[in-house]
Amino acid sequence: MSGIIPIPVKGIGKGWIMLIFIGFLSAGVYAGAKSEPEKEPRNPEWILGITAFDVSALPPARQVVGDLLLRNLVDGLNSIAYRVRVSQEYTFYKDYAWSKDRTAAAKTLVEKRGQRDKLVFEGYPEWKYQKELKKIDEEIAKLEETLKTVEGETPLIAAEPVFKLPESTRAGTFPPPPNAGLEYQFCMKEQVDGFLTGRVVEFHGRLYVTFRFYTRYSQSFQYEDDVIFSVEDTQQGIDELVNRVAAAVSGAKPASLLVYTEPEDALIMLDGSFGGYGNAGPVEHPPGTVTVESFADNYQPSTTPLELRSGELAELYINLQPLSKEALTITVPDEAAQVYQGSLYLGETPLEVDVDTQQSTYFHVETAEGKTGSAIMPGGAGGTSNTLFLRTGIPTTAAEGKVAKVRRNFYGSWARFWIALPTAFLLQGISDAQIKAYNSTGHASLHQTAQNGRNISIGAWILFGLVTAEVLYRTGVYIYTAGKTPDPLVGTGSGTSK
Repeated sequence: MSGIIPIPVKGIGKGWIMLIFIGFLSAGVYAGAKSEPEKEPRNPEWILGITAFDVSALPPARQVVGDLLLRNLVDGLNSIAYRVRVSQEYTFYKDYAWSKDRTAAAKTLVEKRGQRDKLVFEGYPEWKYQKELKKIDEEIAKLEETLKTVEGETPLIAAEPVFKLPESTRAGTFPPPPNAGLEYQFCMKEQVDGFLTGRVVEFHGRLYVTFRFYTRYSQSFQYEDDVIFSVEDTQQGIDELVNRVAAAVSGAKPASLLVYTEPEDALIMLDGSFGGYGNAGPVEHPPGTVTVESFADNYQPSTTPLELRSGELAELYINLQPLSKEALTITVPDEAAQVYQGSLYLGETPLEVDVDTQQSTYFHVETAEGKTGSAIMPGGAGGTSNTLFLRTGIPTTAAEGKVAKVRRNFYGSWARFWIALPTAFLLQGISDAQIKAYNSTGHASLHQTAQNGRNISIGAWILFGLVTAEVLYRTGVYIYTAGKTPDPLVGTGSGTSK
């Protein structure tokens, strides 16, 4: 009997087969869904240009305020992370992107149709003409389908694009503002989404700053404001202006920040600007990253970067760590002196001070006679009763230092002179003996030796001549330099005994 004997499959029922089939089907659907690429949003950046502020109405001595204002604006606006697009702005960029895509697709289709029309003039044989015609018709059909797809799609626009300033603006270059009516053309030329312009004038002894913010989507100045401040409060006025501008261009509600410090009298700085003492706030700040710094005497400084979101109230608690101190006694042997830590006067020696063990400290002492001394105390010197002995001396003036250098060069030239002179005489004697031996014997083996000795002797005398010239030059420079100082140091018959 021949044939295939059927072997029954046990253990796998219809239900299991159905589950396996559904699993494979789900995996295929998942893989197909996952393979579809996600669309990247269009216009992911929002670029703001800054024009030069008009300061022509200010006196020449105060026109530098314009440069100071622009530099602070650039520093302040760099802290903005993104811009929030309102619905009108989103619609503008969506329609702009749709129109741009549709125009590009339509232009490509028109060019391909024109290529089809010109095909009959190429002079192809019938078989090749039909082949090229079929190929172009297929491409035209695809382009027509692409145009329909573009017309029916809605471009995805970034709702919160990254805020940026042009490279030229960050480098400190500010173009002149455009004339009235040419603002939109200015944005297209500079490739920016908006720009900031302003004017600074004097108003009863104060500085009056007006600024305007133009956006391309609205084709108008969307925001206008002004700030007035005295010359003494220039920095505070500029800080206020920067905060207002940042809030306007970010397109979002400003965030508020409360800062609590321990100790309570610590100085608080926000992005390098004064923020208050101790418990400061609430302070409004545009959304983005803010750097909070805190300082207090005898405490280690603190720096904290903080991300602020639109409309939120953020609270920050800073607990400064006290510095590790140790006692140090500063003394000057046999005389009293004033002690300075850097440029800060501390008192008179002997003096006990507290020094930070974590960092080096520079001390400087000065006596009533004008003697000075200094030392750097390295951090962590160790011990609870360190003593720093400083020796003092009359500081060397610039003129004395110059004369001392010229004097060293002068003595060095004389030292080389007294080395070169006997060396030249010695080599001359050796050369004369070699020449005499050759003349008396006439041996050919002595000819080269005598010739080499003669050349060496000539070189030694040339070197001696150069050294002699240096001695004469150094002597003249020494006499001229020493006699030119306010207190001549040569031939005065006076000096300091040590």
